[in-house]
Amino acid sequence: MGGLNYISLGIGFFIGAQTSAPLQDRVYRYLKKRNDGVGIPEFRAPLMVPGAVLVPIGLFLYGWSAQAHTHWIVPNIGATILAGGTIISFQCVQTYIVDTYSTYAASAIGSATVLRSLCGFGFPLWAPYLYDALDYGWGNSVLAIIAIILGWPAPILLWKFGAILRRKSPYAAG
Repeated sequence: MGGLNYISLGIGFFIGAQTSAPLQDRVYRYLKKRNDGVGIPEFRAPLMVPGAVLVPIGLFLYGWSAQAHTHWIVPNIGATILAGGTIISFQCVQTYIVDTYSTYAASAIGSATVLRSLCGFGFPLWAPYLYDALDYGWGNSVLAIIAIILGWPAPILLWKFGAILRRKSPYAAG
């Protein structure tokens, strides 16, 4: 019966994926048009903002509603929001990597996948201790604060310094 909660993650991933891809293309085309028809990878960054905002909202809602033992739908709504924000951010990062390292896109995506997989491997090692010590509310709040600290400045920094970083890389396109 607990496995039914995964449906909310599936719904969030589906909605996020189905809205993110067309929106990302639309934003990219608009910014490219404003830039005299020249597209740059940083045009993928603006849509990272909604993803970066949705992830902590979902974590806070899920964590505190689960700790308060509210109706089952409330934590599932939080999980749906979290999943939507995660897939939006994921798609933006993936396309940014492909645009930045077009010749070496497979290797760059592979490197990002290894890093993501290492995080996925490590999280279950320490997550039970986190939730045992802090419960769901504060445990998810810690994760939400980390998501805010890392996720909110990232699109701004990529927008502002992405071109400078790309010029310093021998592997970046252009």
